[in-house]
Amino acid sequence: MIDDEKIIEMFFQRSEQGIRALDVKYGKICRNLSYNIVNNRQDAEECVNDAYLGAWNAIPPVRPDPLLSYIVKIVRNISLKIYWRKEAAAIRLL
Repeated sequence: MIDDEKIIEMFFQRSEQGIRALDVKYGKICRNLSYNIVNNRQDAEECVNDAYLGAWNAIPPVRPDPLLSYIVKIVRNISLKIYWRKEAAAIRLL
């Protein structure tokens, strides 16, 4: 398994392999976290993909340490936005 520094270096080199390595290493954790918030597999997958895009846009110049905490925070925030949006829509229907 690739260590976090190498993954971050791939991001700095703008190599798409960095996203694949990030997904291999932390994808399951990210998808499980997102699913536990949004309770929908498709929405969870979309949140994780959006988080990868967010990390791609933020690295560089950011050099996150630790990488797991950084990506999980992005996934959590995106997932919560989706959850709140769906809850607000459900309340409007009442």
